[in-house]
Amino acid sequence: MAEEKKNDEVQEETKDVKEETKQPEASPEKEEKPQEEKKADQDQEIADLKEEANKWKTEYYKVFADMQNTQKRLTKEFDNTKKFMMQNFIEDLLPVVDNFERSLASEANDESLKNFLKGYQMIHDQLMNILEKNGVKAIEAKVGDDFDPNLHQAIMTEKVDGMEPNKITEELQKGYMLKDRVIRATLVKVSE
Repeated sequence: MAEEKKNDEVQEETKDVKEETKQPEASPEKEEKPQEEKKADQDQEIADLKEEANKWKTEYYKVFADMQNTQKRLTKEFDNTKKFMMQNFIEDLLPVVDNFERSLASEANDESLKNFLKGYQMIHDQLMNILEKNGVKAIEAKVGDDFDPNLHQAIMTEKVDGMEPNKITEELQKGYMLKDRVIRATLVKVSE
């Protein structure tokens, strides 16, 4: 009897396996429908992937453009910094140049004083050559030139017969430029 039970169990298991492996016969209508659905799903997936690729491509171009703009800005800032890094030093040095020029403007009656002033003149010339080599140049302001508020600072006005208004009548202190930037405007008197 135990053997019969085992045989019955084996037969039932075999039936279960056969039923599980048994596939219903596919009709042509059922095969076409899943293929159409598959194709539609694939088309949708392709469209989604293309959309995502375009999104990433657009994002890439934005980031690349930002990077180029940042690089240009930093290059410009670096060039300006390099160009004008000596500005503070030169501004501090200009009063020394002014004192040199004042001392050279004095007249010497004594021969030893004249020799002393010649030495002073040589030092002044050497200093001015060094400044010019580093991009510093004096702003010209001659009597009769037009007053330019970008280059000159009017300290006084005076009425001068025969001179048009806004003309320079006297230079009171030299102005200087570093490259293309005014670091000190020329102090002038201007006609009314």
